[in-house]
Amino acid sequence: PAWESSERRTLAEVLTQVPNYIIDKGDDGCREVVSYVDGVVMFTDLSGFTALCEKYAESDEKPHTNGEKIPSRGVDALTASLNDYLGRIVQDLMCANGDILKFAGDAILTLWQCDESQFPATIDRVVTAAINIQCKMDNYMTEVGVNLRVKIGIAVGCVIFYHIANDNERHFGEAGQTIEEVNIAQSSASSGTVVISPKAWDLLEQKLFSYNILENGYVEINRRSSLSKTLQTFMETRDPTKTDIFNNTPEPECLRLTQLSKVSEKDEAIYRMYTNQNVISKLDACAELRWLSEIRTVTVMFLEVHLSDYNPDNHVDILNTIQLSFTIIYDQMTRMLGTINKLYMFDKGCTFLIIFGMPGKKHEDEPTRALKAADNIMKDFHTKNLEASIGITTGRAFCGIIGHPQRHEYGVIGKSVNLAARLMSNYPKRIACDDTTRTLSNLDPQDFLKLSYIKMKGVPSNNVHYEYKIDRRKDRLFSTFIPPQQIEDDGGKIIGRVEEMKIFEQELAKLLEGDKDHIPASGSEQVKSIVMKIESATGMGKTRLLQEMKNVAEKKKVRVIFAAAGAVEHATPHFAIKLF
Repeated sequence: PAWESSERRTLAEVLTQVPNYIIDKGDDGCREVVSYVDGVVMFTDLSGFTALCEKYAESDEKPHTNGEKIPSRGVDALTASLNDYLGRIVQDLMCANGDILKFAGDAILTLWQCDESQFPATIDRVVTAAINIQCKMDNYMTEVGVNLRVKIGIAVGCVIFYHIANDNERHFGEAGQTIEEVNIAQSSASSGTVVISPKAWDLLEQKLFSYNILENGYVEINRRSSLSKTLQTFMETRDPTKTDIFNNTPEPECLRLTQLSKVSEKDEAIYRMYTNQNVISKLDACAELRWLSEIRTVTVMFLEVHLSDYNPDNHVDILNTIQLSFTIIYDQMTRMLGTINKLYMFDKGCTFLIIFGMPGKKHEDEPTRALKAADNIMKDFHTKNLEASIGITTGRAFCGIIGHPQRHEYGVIGKSVNLAARLMSNYPKRIACDDTTRTLSNLDPQDFLKLSYIKMKGVPSNNVHYEYKIDRRKDRLFSTFIPPQQIEDDGGKIIGRVEEMKIFEQELAKLLEGDKDHIPASGSEQVKSIVMKIESATGMGKTRLLQEMKNVAEKKKVRVIFAAAGAVEHATPHFAIKLF
């Protein structure tokens, strides 16, 4: 069977991270390409997830609405709650033959590929599935008293896919008139409703539905007179309660993974490039993905590349611009240890979600890194006649796997994520940040300008936000920030630190002597492990000393595993283990 080997299981898990569209596309030999797909698109927007994350993150007991005490709950309970709810929705979408293109935080974008002759029947199926989801999942009260709501937008037509890539990563974004219409439909919907585009409405069997035509011409669908027996039976073939994303081992007969048999292992490298690197590192280490779920302090950057001046029909120019932007952004993220988490294409722009502080890339100066990376990107964009808007925030957020056992992704959810997106949208063509990021960065206060107040959803009116804008006319005797590099051999010799290196080499020799593959010297005690602590004030060369120790160890054929953690992670259980 296809699932017997560990290699095949790893491939299967990688496939759960990417949509059917990518699996069917395979490796066509092109990294940067534009493709066109006809079909029906559904945008499912979920509200209440941020409040749910905040509730589970509370460390103290607080009274429930009925006066009872709610015990402090951990990230495992939060993960289970999120994926129980999301998994049921994804279950219904897949049972209706939907392809989950992307999880956008607390939203889901789904595609039903079909040609124009199949539009009417497919729209009927999609609208019926949407109503079914609303009936089961809207007004969903969680065990901690947070009410989750759903609103859904639907559109039909051609979806344009832009694919960008380098030697390490691949991303795709959805664009075009159909994506704009599904975004408008979702924005026009209120919680508990389904709204479809005018084109979708014209193709729908209207007499079967109760509806209300909105002022903008979009149509709110209230209910269907009855579900067709065929579709109702099909949607009830799976048990919606069995959505434990970690404890259900996928079987060959599962909905999506029947495709596994037609996937070549030679294409696995392509699918891995579309998958979050945190996930890949866990899979390569044969570790469970549950360890990726945590509430951690991160710095979030939303960056929108402006495309409004481009002819929307000139897809090649748009693709080239997105690819150039990606190259500039990726170079800065590599230098500053940021991670590109998602790529979105809404509102006539291309938006990158970037996270600083992911496992293996944790540093206490993430706010500084994010601001300096943003400034460098703006400078590089200026030389290429590109424009961007950037929002940066710092705070605790849920980071981990969200979705269904057969289709899930690594996501980040929290107030800081929402705020970064709103800062980007409300303060265009500048670098906007929250006060936490400004304070923790320790950068020159003169480089921050207080922004005028703009009312934003979910943001208290007393919050103060700033623009990071370096006055390049000022004379500076030295750079305000030089990012510590990852520990790599720079080919140079360390100056001084003779005593420290002598101690390290002595301890390393004891460790090697006590290794099971070596015979310990006569009379010597076998050493199985050594712990060394290096402590000093900031700027005294700890990173350079560690680099030299790494170089010495590797020359002796010792495997070196590097991890970085800070005081901000003291409340995260098993954080050091998760770094690996």
